[in-house]
Amino acid sequence: MRGTHGFSTDQPRRRRVTLFGFGAAGVLIADNLGSSIASFTGYGFFANVTISFVLASTAVYFVVARGLWNIWPISLAIGSPPDISGEWTGHLYTDTDEYDDEDVVAVNELGHDLVKMEAALRIKQSWDQILVELDGPNSPSKSTGATILFDHEPPTITYNYDNEGDDFQDELDQHAGTTTVEYDPETETLEGT
Repeated sequence: MRGTHGFSTDQPRRRRVTLFGFGAAGVLIADNLGSSIASFTGYGFFANVTISFVLASTAVYFVVARGLWNIWPISLAIGSPPDISGEWTGHLYTDTDEYDDEDVVAVNELGHDLVKMEAALRIKQSWDQILVELDGPNSPSKSTGATILFDHEPPTITYNYDNEGDDFQDELDQHAGTTTVEYDPETETLEGT
C-alpha cells in the first residue's frame, strides 16, 4: 500500500507471535507444497516441487496482512486492530474570528460558537500499515506515525501529521501536529480533537 507507514499498538506480543505464525505456516507450505499438489492433481511429478521457506513465509504474510487480516476468526488469532479503513466525512470546528454567520452552528449544538467546516478523512489500513489523510477546508494533511489502542474500549487512534499549509491563508502555515480520534463500532463513527 503506497504511502502507508507502520503503527504501534497496545498489544506488545501481537507482532512477534503473529510473525512466528507466518513463519510456521511458511515451513508447512515449503515442506508439503509438492506432495499436496501431486495428491490434488493426481500427477506424481509435482511431488518434487519445492519452494523456499522465506518465499512461503513472505507469501503467507502478504496474503494475511494485506487481505485476510480483518476477517474473523483470522483477525482474532493475529490480534488485528479494528478496521477503520475507508472514507469518513464529517465536520471540523474552528475558533477563527473570520467566518460567515451561516457557518456557525446553533446554540446548544456541538461546537457552539465555533465555525463548522466540512472535512473528509481517508484511512488506508492493513494489519501493520496505515495512512491517514485529512482533506480539510483549507489544506490537506497526511499522517507520519500512528498508534492504535484497542485493548480497552473505546478503540482510539492517535496520529502525527504534516500539513503543508496554505499560501493564500496567512494564519495557516506549514505545521506538524498530533490528533486523537475514538472509534465507536456501534455507530461506525470517529470523533476526536
